[in-house]
Amino acid sequence: MAAYDLVVIGNGSAGDNIARTLARQGKQVAVVERARLGGECLNDGCIPSKALVSLAASAARDGLSWDDVIARVHSVQLLVRGNDPDGGMNADGIDLYRANARVKAPGVVLAGSDVLEAPEIVVATGTSPAIPPVPGLADAKPITNREVFHLPALPPRIAVIGAGPIGLELGQALHRLGSSVTMFEALPAIASTEDEQVSLELTRLLQAEGIRLVTDADLQSVVRDEGGKVVVTTAAGRQVFDEVLVAAGRAPVIPDGLEELGVERDRRGFISIDGCGRTSVDTVWAAGDITGKFQFTHYAAYQAHHIAKHLGGGACAPIPDTIVPWAVFTDPEIGHVGMTEAEARAAGYEVRVGVLKAGELDWFRTVGRPAGFAKVIANAADGRLLGVHFLCANGSTLAGEASLALTHGLTARDVASTIHPYPTAGELFRWACASAV
Repeated sequence: MAAYDLVVIGNGSAGDNIARTLARQGKQVAVVERARLGGECLNDGCIPSKALVSLAASAARDGLSWDDVIARVHSVQLLVRGNDPDGGMNADGIDLYRANARVKAPGVVLAGSDVLEAPEIVVATGTSPAIPPVPGLADAKPITNREVFHLPALPPRIAVIGAGPIGLELGQALHRLGSSVTMFEALPAIASTEDEQVSLELTRLLQAEGIRLVTDADLQSVVRDEGGKVVVTTAAGRQVFDEVLVAAGRAPVIPDGLEELGVERDRRGFISIDGCGRTSVDTVWAAGDITGKFQFTHYAAYQAHHIAKHLGGGACAPIPDTIVPWAVFTDPEIGHVGMTEAEARAAGYEVRVGVLKAGELDWFRTVGRPAGFAKVIANAADGRLLGVHFLCANGSTLAGEASLALTHGLTARDVASTIHPYPTAGELFRWACASAV
């Protein structure tokens, strides 16, 4: 039996942040991880997908084969991960257990055959790809973001189920690498969390590239035949593909023993926490995607920062609500901050809207990337920014400046009156704000 101040189950962004913060304060910390260090983002999500997206943009020009592309994706992961097989935990004084974790009782975790005791336990086990209940789909052995970066060959024809961030990024990248891509989305629009203008314009751009988009998709069955082909049947008929990629949401990964312990979960199965990150069992905390609030690495790190303060200082103060931006790394990129126009109007605001096409500014024309626009939603009463949406080159980066503006209550006039360097992509935010004054 080994005694610790804290046991962290899971080594994604949230778990890693909490473990290292407490260990550097002199606490005795153990981390239990059954799979690879770094969590979903490093191994199967953000890092490899962004590498794939980037390589897809230049693969044909550079003469890269599928094997070349995948090798480079893996080299990027190695670069980010580093060469230390223990992720530098030894240097921080953390004991790493590579095992499946089971929460046996409050304050007791089984890590394989090892028994760990600690007054506090943090569950940060994240999510896994969800497989929707389409007849035949599970038996068809679809690939997900966890398998796509290990395919031995590029599928000539691929069906993508789900047109959210993961499906859109991977679908466009695979299309640009040479696959014939058809995307099936059950909702009436792709990128359904985005402003309607963003969704409509992205739809137009993807279709212009040659990607087939099927919205309001009524999937009746997905079957892999004896020859290995995938037959997708909808109300409109049958289509045959070489592979099917599922990108239709995420399911929580719940450690063994939590249910028996009485840790409460919401209707979707994610762990319920109070304002400071504590579960319904006082000695158990939860952080990151497993809590189901915002499933972004940057939000997991924010949440973990505050939970680590509570654990280190012994006081439980609410995690502050804040503006949480996000991005979708299609080409052009989506940057999302705050409310959409529909959300602002539904909340009762009278709004002023400013829209500026990227192609009207010199930087976007100069670098040959004129597609897309910026959209600003401001409160008509006082000019305060309520939402900012980008569909353009560097849209993900521009979302950072917009997040700063909304977080600190700036008005459209405040941004419009701020000098930006010329010629840069950042000018798009300034002049979009000027059009909303």
